[in-house]
Amino acid sequence: MKNASLSYEQNFFVNGTGLSGVQSINGSYGINEQPINIIGHGYVNNIINQPLEGEFTIQRTLINEDALLNMTGDNIAFSGVVTYKHGAVSTGSFGFHSGYLTSYSMSCEVGNLPSVSTNISVYGDLGPGILSASESLGLGTAAAADKTIEPPNAGTITISCDELQTSTNRIVSFSHEVNCPRQAVYALPVSASDTKAKLPVQVDSVYPIEETTNLTLEIDDYQTKNLYDYLTGVFTGKVDIDINGNNGTNLASFHLDDARLISESFSSDVNGVALANLTFINYTNRTR
Repeated sequence: MKNASLSYEQNFFVNGTGLSGVQSINGSYGINEQPINIIGHGYVNNIINQPLEGEFTIQRTLINEDALLNMTGDNIAFSGVVTYKHGAVSTGSFGFHSGYLTSYSMSCEVGNLPSVSTNISVYGDLGPGILSASESLGLGTAAAADKTIEPPNAGTITISCDELQTSTNRIVSFSHEVNCPRQAVYALPVSASDTKAKLPVQVDSVYPIEETTNLTLEIDDYQTKNLYDYLTGVFTGKVDIDINGNNGTNLASFHLDDARLISESFSSDVNGVALANLTFINYTNRTR
């Protein structure tokens, strides 16, 4: 009887580099078929009416420098693979080529480590056997957590915001999301044997890139804003988030230079303190 592949026998690699802090991985792919029906006969066959595309979702805890944070830009394709113990000595794998990050989100609150969620669209090969047996074995023997684990804590996370003019309003949680949708461009094959026709000739970012930041703070002297003033004017400010490890190494940073406050809420209950939730949005255009 074969044993199951346990979590400590699995590793995830991006461009050959092990990714630490992984909590869960989900990968899927499928094809879209269209039936061909003709008068007098009905169904005769089917055709694939859309190129193969896959999806990967990775949930992680931020415990060292994030290798995926820099994948949100233009034309940054990467490969990824999950390796796992397959039997007594061999290593199995499930991976992809030509993956593009489509969303990246991070959230953190007092008392917990930051959590990271990433969504990846795959336009190349995806599934088992992407790597050769020797490549899989080589990755499996390399430790995914070779990097020093240096989790952040409340004292190594700094947040500054132009809307908060004093430091007495205590930020107790934040979340930040980057949406970077992609558009794949395909071309007709040059010949019947053109195997590259199933792959896009290019994958473009769809601009503007939208970033959303949510801050929750315990209210001291914070004053809520007049919504009408914000609806009739354009008010922007800076929001900076820096997350460092316990030895001072920067793990992740977000800098919004033209953040606009788009929503605000107030809450209170008999067992807690007054809280304000602020939502900011920032748009980034293509750099020329």
